[in-house]
Amino acid sequence: MLKRVIIFAVIQEILIFFLMLSFYWNISLLYYINVSFIVAAIVFVVGLILYVMQSGFFDLIHTGMRKITRRMRREEESEFADVPLSELMNVGYVSLLLSSLTVLATSFIALAVYYS
Repeated sequence: MLKRVIIFAVIQEILIFFLMLSFYWNISLLYYINVSFIVAAIVFVVGLILYVMQSGFFDLIHTGMRKITRRMRREEESEFADVPLSELMNVGYVSLLLSSLTVLATSFIALAVYYS
């Protein structure tokens, strides 16, 4: 798991530097703080959404919508028709959350260096 966290954090850092160069055309500590906070926050929210989906919160809504659309389209029931959303979403959210917290920590460290 640590390997996945490091890989996701490195991918986020590469994305941060790519976005800094494409939007600001310059590398600065202030620009790094701004972009890294936004990227880490987006990845953190995506990880939280995956966590909520895997916890089974949306299973009832997903099942109801699937039944309604099946009746509207007059489709036959398949063997995968009653699979809950939490079983369909089998993506590891922990590594996303930890990597985004790592990038967010580097953003806060850079912020402390900037204001000291």
